[in-house]
Amino acid sequence: MKSGNTFLNRMLTDSGMTQIQLSAATGVTQQTISKLLSGVHKTPSRKTAILLARYFKVSTDEIYS
Repeated sequence: MKSGNTFLNRMLTDSGMTQIQLSAATGVTQQTISKLLSGVHKTPSRKTAILLARYFKVSTDEIYS
């Protein structure tokens, strides 16, 4: 089983948001968020990382770690 994106999983858990809410807030599709969380995509694209980093007010390095 793939582990998925632990940073994104932690951010969603901490914020209490759903994938759909995060998608609406960031402009990242729910499908992309789901694939990152499930491990289908191991790392986000540069554009996705920037959108998530801006929303969560973190560096893109944190997104990729």
